[in-house]
Amino acid sequence: MFLFLCIKKYNYNTLKPIKILLVEDHDSVSLGVEYSLIKQKEIHCEITTVTTADKAFNYFQRENYDVILLDLILKSTAKKPKLLGGDELLRELNKFPKRKPKVIILSKIDSLEMLDYIINSLGADGYILKSRTSLKEIVPAIQAVLSEESFYSNSIKKILKYQESLLEIDFEDRTILRFLAEGLKQFEIEKEFQEKGISMTVSAIEKRIRKLKLRFDAQTTPQLTAIATKEGII
Repeated sequence: MFLFLCIKKYNYNTLKPIKILLVEDHDSVSLGVEYSLIKQKEIHCEITTVTTADKAFNYFQRENYDVILLDLILKSTAKKPKLLGGDELLRELNKFPKRKPKVIILSKIDSLEMLDYIINSLGADGYILKSRTSLKEIVPAIQAVLSEESFYSNSIKKILKYQESLLEIDFEDRTILRFLAEGLKQFEIEKEFQEKGISMTVSAIEKRIRKLKLRFDAQTTPQLTAIATKEGII
């Protein structure tokens, strides 16, 4: 375990550091992330590093973290690990919605199926594709997710941009966009759907909003509805 303090200004409470759990089993990558966070001056943070999904979940049970930086492919030396990889850890974290930190994926995996699974099904808040420039994206990603925005590296956006089948807009999507433009909250949208005889949970609505933000490259809900309005979707 490595423990470092990154000092400085942030619009949040500067007296309280942002607690980050880095889950990465490659020393070169974890050291690169740690060094990048140490030398930057944008955020005040405290970072803890672990190498397996099981250790990460144990730390999560004992501590409250603001952000988890999570690799998807993780090795384990345990004979019978409970959690084999980052996706299994994320699925386990989803069982604790009130305590779940923001989760940013750090991975080399760029397959469309995995992106769809991690982003739309498991609800990752951000996805950074490991590359020569990915370290520069970590601080903006942390700032985005803590501001209730999504963050996806440009390489991920390019992959999704050309997959119209994954990002098709159906009746439910258009309805959600219209309700969002009217200022409705997600639980209110759920009630509106129920009145129309459509089964749509808050969780399903959240996943669709996440997909729509990817589709329109929008960071916030107001930006999403503004783009959808401009393009004549609503």
